[in-house]
Amino acid sequence: MPLVANNTDGAVTRKRLESWVAAKEKATVVAASDEATVQAAATLVAGGPVVYTMTPTAGRALTTPTGAQLGAAVADEAVGTSFEFSVVNLAGATHAVTLTAGASGVTLVGSAVVAAASSASFVGVFTAADTVSIYRK
Repeated sequence: MPLVANNTDGAVTRKRLESWVAAKEKATVVAASDEATVQAAATLVAGGPVVYTMTPTAGRALTTPTGAQLGAAVADEAVGTSFEFSVVNLAGATHAVTLTAGASGVTLVGSAVVAAASSASFVGVFTAADTVSIYRK
């Protein structure tokens, strides 16, 4: 969520600044079930870091929302707006979690495979109102 004015006089207010900081400081942990899972757009772009945990018993896909769904979920979305999330694979020794792009408007850059007993961090960046590039960090 970018820090931009959201009222008619164009000012960034103290309340707007407080809301932005509060959202950036809040982390959300999502325990994904042991099945193919689609991330919720509102959770993914809520403002603070999101951590998805999964203990897969087979290879599993973690799918992003579409670019349009992500854009609709972001207040004050603008080109360059970003969000961050991590995927933690709690499997002991086998079974990867693979991040997959939503049906349209999402491009994955870098390895999308999170091996067993490891984690990966990602940053999504809006390149248009309904288009997002997600980079592995």
